[in-house]
Amino acid sequence: MRHSLGRVVATAAIAAAVPEAVIIGLLDRHAARDWGDLNAEDKAINDADHSHAEGRLFSSYATEEHGTIWVITDDLRGEGDDGPITTVLFPEDY
Repeated sequence: MRHSLGRVVATAAIAAAVPEAVIIGLLDRHAARDWGDLNAEDKAINDADHSHAEGRLFSSYATEEHGTIWVITDDLRGEGDDGPITTVLFPEDY
């Protein structure tokens, strides 16, 4: 089961360093609920029912060429004016 990514953005550092095909591949994994290199507890939190949660999904992917890349989807319930937003970033961009 996939989840909606909503509007997708990337930090300037990601846009400058990571090829679009790599970003799209990571977004596809995130949307397909493949949380990457998270521990079991964090994966379980992502897999839980988010109707009463903070409305955030977090993935972390280790890449050979670019290091660790995070993908975060906020506002899963779409309560904001723009609905969900997914950000692709390096941990140091957080």
